[in-house]
Amino acid sequence: MAQLLEIRNLTKRFPKVLANDDVSLKVDRGEVRALLGENGAGKSTLMSCLYGLYSMDSGEILIDGKPVHIHGCDDAIRLGIGMVNQHFALVQKLTVTENILLGDTSSRSPWVDYSGGKKAVKELSDRYSFGVDPSAVIEDLPVGIQQRVEILKVLYRNSSIMIFDEPTAVLTPNEVLEFLQIIRKFKQEGRTVLFITHKLSEVMNICDSVTVLRDGKVVGNVQVKDTSEAELARMMVGRDVFLQPAHQAQNVGEAVLKVSNLKVKNSIGLDAVRDVSFELRSGEILGIAGVDGNGQLELGNAVTGLAKVAEGSIEILGTDAANATPAQLHKMKVSHIPPDRHKTGLILEFSVEDNLAVKEMKSKEFSSYGVIRRGYVTRFAKKLIQAFVIRGCGPETPVKHLSGGNQ
Repeated sequence: MAQLLEIRNLTKRFPKVLANDDVSLKVDRGEVRALLGENGAGKSTLMSCLYGLYSMDSGEILIDGKPVHIHGCDDAIRLGIGMVNQHFALVQKLTVTENILLGDTSSRSPWVDYSGGKKAVKELSDRYSFGVDPSAVIEDLPVGIQQRVEILKVLYRNSSIMIFDEPTAVLTPNEVLEFLQIIRKFKQEGRTVLFITHKLSEVMNICDSVTVLRDGKVVGNVQVKDTSEAELARMMVGRDVFLQPAHQAQNVGEAVLKVSNLKVKNSIGLDAVRDVSFELRSGEILGIAGVDGNGQLELGNAVTGLAKVAEGSIEILGTDAANATPAQLHKMKVSHIPPDRHKTGLILEFSVEDNLAVKEMKSKEFSSYGVIRRGYVTRFAKKLIQAFVIRGCGPETPVKHLSGGNQ
């Protein structure tokens, strides 16, 4: 295969963080290259520089052996580079076709060739067996189909270099298998794929080669056929990693959560949860399985005070918690990690320390007579940053500047 892309000595700095440190790599035409590394290793930053989302501080990018200058996404797109971000860049109220045509220019400019675009989207969807309706509104589509819309945006612009940032993180197991088949088809067509992931099994399944990053530096370039999951894990963290599952804990105690005959309605007033009952005991992990859109979201929201209970009961340690507020549930030691960290998990413009302390602000340690005790908040945040290895930040860093995993 002929070399298509080369990155030479790319360096990217943020305040107090060296995200990419003299990174170099070469990728052949038609190759599927995995970018592997822990949270904050610099994978997404590197690809964001390639796609023009960030400007690199130093270094060089070559395509087909020729240096190129990428000052923004428009430059990248003209060079045949496309990117599907982990957080989709879709306008929820617009149709599939409208989203794909956004920012595109045509021979009828400044007018938009909507009918021609709709026909092209339908042809691409049929060609790759995506099953995407060009007239569908984005907010009505499940996550797996929304991802296919993002891929169609890249295909519509005829990208030869395709970047996928943790594309399987939001997919069900069946959707993952379908996605990997799509990648195989791109490879057969001679497209080059850069695949950011944490999942070693997917690397071994679909990729030709791997670049491993650690602390912003390249620590290895290997062919998949010449390596193993254990070796890749060791390169990622710098030590041997035991990949065998831990033994199941046996110290399961009394029920701490009881849900009985629960009914919850969705946002349009239809029954999303119907007569659901279960118990969760101390020391136990309970899985809730189902295809996207079958009530899991509404069930979780009801238990954590984000959705009203229409019928049934919720008990936490014997106390009635149906329709309790999130603040009341927080006092009962109930926490919630939502499915979308950007929409409902974090305040992206706020600092790390304010996000870490936001639920505690009413307590006397964190505030006094309505005035935040900044020193205490900062010390609290520093302890959590160290304890949970939140990388690439200080307490004052805006959360939006953190990598996805660290968010």
